[in-house]
Amino acid sequence: HVDIFYGRVDIDFDRKPGHQMSLAYAAEALQLLDDEHLLVRIHRDRAAMAKMAQDDAGQVVRMALQSFGPMNVAQLQELLSPRLVSADDWKRFWDAARKVLKKDHLVEIPSKRTDPLRLLSKKKAYDREWFAMLAQERDMASVLSLVDELVENKTSIPDDECRRIIGERLAFVIKGAGHRTPALTAQAYMAAREVGADAGLVNVAAGAAELMGDGLFLETTRTLPARLVGPFILFLSAYDAARLSELLMRLLRRLGMTALNEAVAYLLANGREEAVAAVFVDAVTAQEIEVEFLYWIVRNPEKRDAWGLGTLSSLMRLILLDLARSYSGDRLKVKNMLRSRVEHVDFLREAMAGMTDLQREEVIQLVRESSAWSALDRQSVLGHIVKLYPELEAVVASRAGSSAAPAAPARARLTSQRSYTERQKLLEKVVTVDIPQNSKEIAIARSYGDLSENHEFKAAKEMQGILLKRRGDLEEMLHAVKPTDFAGASTEAVGPGTGVVLEYKDGRRERYHILGEWDQDAALGIISSETRMAQVLAGRRAGDEVRVPAETGEADCRIAEVTPLPEEVRKWVAGE
Repeated sequence: HVDIFYGRVDIDFDRKPGHQMSLAYAAEALQLLDDEHLLVRIHRDRAAMAKMAQDDAGQVVRMALQSFGPMNVAQLQELLSPRLVSADDWKRFWDAARKVLKKDHLVEIPSKRTDPLRLLSKKKAYDREWFAMLAQERDMASVLSLVDELVENKTSIPDDECRRIIGERLAFVIKGAGHRTPALTAQAYMAAREVGADAGLVNVAAGAAELMGDGLFLETTRTLPARLVGPFILFLSAYDAARLSELLMRLLRRLGMTALNEAVAYLLANGREEAVAAVFVDAVTAQEIEVEFLYWIVRNPEKRDAWGLGTLSSLMRLILLDLARSYSGDRLKVKNMLRSRVEHVDFLREAMAGMTDLQREEVIQLVRESSAWSALDRQSVLGHIVKLYPELEAVVASRAGSSAAPAAPARARLTSQRSYTERQKLLEKVVTVDIPQNSKEIAIARSYGDLSENHEFKAAKEMQGILLKRRGDLEEMLHAVKPTDFAGASTEAVGPGTGVVLEYKDGRRERYHILGEWDQDAALGIISSETRMAQVLAGRRAGDEVRVPAETGEADCRIAEVTPLPEEVRKWVAGE
């Protein structure tokens, strides 16, 4: 609605109906869409467009690309959902559209799902112009992407000159990546084999032999995209199957989760089941079992039974002990997936069904003492156990309230207002940015279909578990630790909120400012109350002789002064 008298226009935007704009600003900011634009057609007949989304998903995507230009799947979903396609119907819609568009030579669907879809003005041709473009490409990942595109489209190579260009570019990647980035090197050799590159430019057999070195193989399988680990193993087997089998057997206990899955599948398919079973049995018998092995056993109950690896009941103690270990990177992801299994009531039911009362009580104790769970998650696991075995409720309650000696008064857990605010901001980012973004990634990955082989979906779900645990940990920390400005802290003895000057026998002096649990700043001499230095000094007074941590072990010194916090430290505490 245009109001000439007041010089304004009222516009019903999808997410902001009745929005008012001045005529001058509207003339600058708004774009008049033509009748064929997707948004215009939705506005004029939403029902007809919704029916098109049901019956001809590919055409809707073409219209979106025509109207808005190149966009990736995430951007496409944001545009169409919920305008035309509900969140629940998105997977069906995208599967149907992709099936049609793959046959349309005027639509470019990229090999990388994060890259944009494009409408082409003419059918893409792998002609001399395309090979000339490949010859000029200097980015190693882009070279591999272009060659993969050629392979995926089953395009025949026009002549020897074009074949030479492919060989030269792949040789360029192999030389550039070398041992520093073996995943790219491996992909280049695999591509060279697929296209039949000139052996004088790329010696694929020699490359495969080199990649079967223990160190290179481990690094390659850890850094290759998950979808390529299986093809990489098959690629190596084509050149020396016997050597590959021995390599996999030798490294089995050192492989990452994806490589372990693919390696076991390969070895079983090639008659090595007895040898593989022996490796698993040895690991379980020795009670020295890696988190990847444990998770593999949990996920493959049929092999667990056939190989005599024990029941979930007998493995439960090993699992709980392993969950208490600290991991990082990919191993942390595997640990989180294993922990998610343990948290499920069906898993607990099967694992605890064959246990004695004493064994069930031990499980309760291990869960209670484990660092694998936040307080809330731990209570949730214990709650599942009590629901399964109500008679254990008294055990849970007694363990919670028991102690070997009268409990000492709880020490207040403090930190500076600055550090507390930083943790609050970190929690806010996890809740308002990281988790919503992860939810979008899960929805997008789900749209790719076939969840059993959908590595993007699995990775996004694993990250969801990590983020939810991070949120729980931060919430627990922010509840347990209180912010303070340390005003009024007594200087009669060393403690949080005081400065301390140490004097060593050689005349050297050091000054520290002891604050709360999360506080640290080397430039200002700020140390956490949880450091060993702070704990050794706690309660000591000026003039006391004390032995403190030092670079070479321990050193004797005298507490020269116990002081209030100086102004610059107080400003730091306040976040200034």
